[in-house]
Amino acid sequence: MKKINTTLLLGALLGFCACHFESFDERCAREAREYTEKQCPRRMDQYTLMDSLTYDDHSRTLNYYYTLEGVLDNDTVMNAQACESLKDLLRKNVVNSVDLKSYKEKGISFSYYYYSKASGKVRFQARFTPEDYDSNYSPDR
Repeated sequence: MKKINTTLLLGALLGFCACHFESFDERCAREAREYTEKQCPRRMDQYTLMDSLTYDDHSRTLNYYYTLEGVLDNDTVMNAQACESLKDLLRKNVVNSVDLKSYKEKGISFSYYYYSKASGKVRFQARFTPEDYDSNYSPDR
């Protein structure tokens, strides 16, 4: 009888604990929310402010939101060539980032949105999927 009660108690405890484990996507959403609450807004440099970080579980994408101001909030400076250079730099950062390793291993995409402080419109955006940052990527992985 004591063995049955112990087994039932252990089974109930395991069942209760299993209900409280978060999925990888839930963890991503929580971590993005906590990062935003603790770190944002965050001054990246003289012209760039990080506004927030979000996670979209439907597209499995971490979204980084920034505001450009001053000299960078200008069509002359943020021309097609500058945007292409920024895209290349962001891609290299994703490829080489150790901090993003666990996300990349799960095939998460990364989107970057840069808004104009003056107009509020998107000045630049880029999205990187596993095909963009992992030469060994396989969708079956």
